[in-house]
Formats: sequence, C-alpha cells, structure tokens
Amino acid sequence: MTTGIHLLINLLSSILLGASNYCMQRLVAPTRGEVDKAHSQRVWLDIGMPSVKNLSRIGKGRLALWLLLALSSMPLHLVFNSAVFETIAANNVNFLIVGPEFFTDKNSWKADVGNNNILDGSTDNFITQLQNRVLDGKYMDRKLFRNLTGDECVRKYTGNFITEVGAGYGVPVADARTNLGMSPTNSLLLTNSASGGLVIQPYNGGPEYEYCLSEIVPLRCKVQFSLTILYWVIATNVAKIILMTITLWRLNEQTLVTIGDAVKSFLREPDPSTEDCCLMSRRNIKTVWNVPEARLNQRFEPGKRRPWFSACSLRRWLFSMFLYVGSLATAGAFTVVMRNSLKERGSYNSNGFGKVNIVLPFGDTSIIPFVLLANVPQAIVSFIYLTYNGLFTCMLANREWSRYAMKRAPLRVTVPTAAQRSTYFLQLPYLWSLPLMVASILLHWFVSQSIFLARIQVYRDGTPVNVVLDRLGMYHNLKMANGVFTGVGYSDRGLQAVIGWGAAMVLVILVVAIFFQYPKGLPLGGTNSAVISAACHVKYEDADEARKVEEDEDVSEKPLKWGVTIEGTRDKVGHCSFSAGEVGAPVVGCLYARTSKEKGD
Repeated sequence: MTTGIHLLINLLSSILLGASNYCMQRLVAPTRGEVDKAHSQRVWLDIGMPSVKNLSRIGKGRLALWLLLALSSMPLHLVFNSAVFETIAANNVNFLIVGPEFFTDKNSWKADVGNNNILDGSTDNFITQLQNRVLDGKYMDRKLFRNLTGDECVRKYTGNFITEVGAGYGVPVADARTNLGMSPTNSLLLTNSASGGLVIQPYNGGPEYEYCLSEIVPLRCKVQFSLTILYWVIATNVAKIILMTITLWRLNEQTLVTIGDAVKSFLREPDPSTEDCCLMSRRNIKTVWNVPEARLNQRFEPGKRRPWFSACSLRRWLFSMFLYVGSLATAGAFTVVMRNSLKERGSYNSNGFGKVNIVLPFGDTSIIPFVLLANVPQAIVSFIYLTYNGLFTCMLANREWSRYAMKRAPLRVTVPTAAQRSTYFLQLPYLWSLPLMVASILLHWFVSQSIFLARIQVYRDGTPVNVVLDRLGMYHNLKMANGVFTGVGYSDRGLQAVIGWGAAMVLVILVVAIFFQYPKGLPLGGTNSAVISAACHVKYEDADEARKVEEDEDVSEKPLKWGVTIEGTRDKVGHCSFSAGEVGAPVVGCLYARTSKEKGD
C-alpha cells in the first residue's frame, strides 16, 4: 500500500518542485539593464535557462526570493517521502528440522536434543509445543498449516525478517538426512527460534529441503504517518506557494526570460559592445568580443551539422557525467557490498520491490534522524535532475535559436504583441518537459523504494515482544519502546531499479546529445546574451529597402529570420543579422563583419 502512496507523494512533490523551478528560472533571468552592465565589463549572462552564474548580477530582491525558494525545497527533499511509512510485522517463529518419521512415530523424538542443536534462543518449551501440534493432528489442518516446496521454505524462512509465515517443520531430502545422521529413531535434528535469518541454509549447516510445513499467520503490517513531518511539509509548502505567488504577480521588472525576449530587446535597442561581431558564437566569444583585432577577416566557414552536445560547455558535460556515473557506481557498489555481506552471513534473500532486506542504523529514539538519513539520496537525486534538466534546456534552447536560420518565425516572448508568440513554456517544450518530469517522478519513486524509513514490530504467537535486530543479523532481547524499533531500511530490488532507470536516463541524454544535430548557419550560443546581442544589429546595403521594411513598424513584432542582409565577398565585408525582410544564406569564405577602421573610411 505504501508503494502506491509513495508514488503519489513523488508525483505531488515533483509537480511542486517543477513549479518552484519555473519561478526560480524567471527570477534569475536578467533585466536589460543588468545585461548591459555585464556586457560593459565583457561578461555574458545566461538567457532562457536556469543559471547560478546570473545570481551575482541580478537585483537583491529577486536574489532573496530565489534563495528562499531554494531553501523551501529542502524539506520536500529530506522528509516528504517519510511522511507516510509502513510498520512491518516480523514474526518470531519456531522452526524444527525433522525427518518424515517425526509426524508418524513419536518414538523417534529425542527427549533431549542437546545444547549443540538448540540455537538462537530456542528452548525445550517450544519444541514440546510443536510436538503437541503433531500429537493433536493440527499440522494436517490446511487452515493452520500449508505445504511449501524446498525452495519456498528457504526463501520464506531466511532473510532478515520473517513476515509471511509462522512456526515450521523442515524435512530435508533423503541424501541430506543420511549425511546428517538422521534416522527413524532420531528424527529431530536441529531447532531454531528467531524473527529473521533462521539457521536453515546450506551456509550454516542447513540441508536441502524436500518440503516444509509452515504455520499460517495473519499479516499485521500497519501504514502510519508522522504528524511532525506532515506539519513541517505543510508549513514549507504554504511558504513556497506564497513565494511563488509573489514571484508571478509582484515581479514588475521586465526580465529577459526567453530567447525571444532577448532578441526583441536587442533589436529595439542594439548593444554597441557587440557590434561587428555578427559571426560570434559561444566558442569564439572570448577572442572576437574581447579583442577588436580578432574581428578582422571574419569569414563564414564551412561547417558540418553540429551535434547537440556542442551547445553546452565541456565543463558542464564533464561535471554532469561525473555526477551521474559516480552516483550509479556508488549505488552499484553499495548493492554488491550489502549483498555479499548478507550472503556471507547466510541471511541474503532478495525481497520484493520496496521490501526491507536489512536495517542499517537503528534505535528507539525520534524517527526524525532516520528520516533525514533515509532521504539524503532524494536530495542527491533532485540535484542530479536539475543538472539533467539544465543540459536538455541548453540543447533545446539552441535548437530554437538555430531554427531562425532555416525558416521565418515570430519571436516567442513573455509579453507578446502583434505577431509574437506567447511563451506557454520557458525553454523546454511539453513534448520534452513532460517525459522528463515522468522520468524524475519515477526515479524519485524508485529511490523511495530503495532506502527508506523502516519500523519493525516483532510478534511471538500474535503478541508484540521486545526484540531487536543488530547489525550482525541476530536478534537479542532488548527493552524497546512498545516493542518497535526504527531504522533505515534497504531493498536490493529497489536499488536495482534505481540503477537500471538511472542508467537508462544517462543513455537517453547521450544518444540525444550525440545523434541529434543542429542545422548549419546561425552560430551556436542561443543561451549566451552576448551571442544573441551580436545577431541583432540590423543593417541593410540598400537604405531604401531598410526604410521600407522597418520605418513604420517594430521589427521584433514581425516574423524574423537570420541571414545575410548585406552581401559579402572575399574582399568586401557583408553583414548577417535577424531581419523582417528578405535575407540570404551566408556564403562560405565571404567576409561578414566590419572593423573600426572600415567604419571610419
């Protein structure tokens, strides 16, 4: 039941975090004044994408709102998944390894099985109890006992928690009975009593089983919630909603949220710092923009269709891939180490998805420390997703940018006029943003089913008892509050799902980045304020044509295309820019930038 609840929780938290990310992206978008100030210092800002770089350049009010929104997200990462949790019922069961004669000939019972055969708190008392169930024939009642195959027997009576079965009788195969010295006159070999990790496996002397008789017990698991966590989540969510409302309705500054906003602004008021840099791209910005001499002889070079990964910096790719591969490797190493450790102790049992295989730290104090510890992976996954989303945003922003060299289109802006389009999304179209949101929800859900808050209530004969599992996988009698102990649960199946889904997400972004390509033409750098500015200096060779196209109307309100507005040759300097008029395709080897010396001629 908690699996479905956690899926709903992750759906709600992902939607809320997505809305918060939308507002944070709007807050970090610079104003035109902030861009001009940065450009005067030869510093470019990010346009149309989440940016930490811009934080040092935006106004203090927007910076404060951004920081508060970021801080209000922390409770969602660290506690929301543990607001609802399951208290698992573990049965402290009795188990006898017996021969088939045990059920038909009471003379085969030994009065004393010996200290070497009594393990983990077993007593003669429970042996007598199970013998009495044979005498009164209850072991044959299908309402009380059921028959298990040998494999089922080992699976249900091993692992750290026995939750589905009660007391049991295990009958080894004939060869095992012979090797173990069992006979018709000695049918009781080994006894064991525990709430998990019963000593019935080949690792520690347990034989191969022919079948088992297992007591049927009711399931006693409980779904619970923490009021403390719920109050915390509600309070921070209310705060986040208030902050988002302030962001959307009280933000009066006109910021450059999208590429269209930036193009619109630079067309209306060109930036002199980027004049004569019309072929400037993200790759050559440091030389072309900063060194006037580097603007000489800017020729349009023949180019191949560029893969999408070229839109993002090498530093961003290396950091992101290190984060992804490192996280997957850590999860894989943790899975292998835990599995090997459990197998060495003979207590490994690959439980189902979201089921506890082991409890790591445990205690009887407040659940909050365990909640925070269990949800650290959720915070890491959220950070990973932000970088993942950022890479797609960068690549798709440049797709929108490069398409202006292919066909004429109106600008997509936050406040549209005339032919301009409304921005119903920031930079990720729904065709991309919705699958990314689903991927994020599933990844968070898988993590919630891998490492989570675990509470264990142990029962003996239907009554809670005070026992606790230590880190060696053995149970001891300790006084615990209400017979319940709390810890951090781990499920290997859940972690396998995390590794598989995470690897698939990494594979998807690599395939998209390598095999999807941008068209030739417009220099890449659609999220770079300086590159956008450089493409917005509208010039025409024919003054009459320029006046005819732009005299009576704002250019930015018309459908635009980027291309050649002044023809260039190998000796004559031309020009490229956005234009509402006719433009040509740049010619390989021709000049397309003026120099200070040429303007003075």
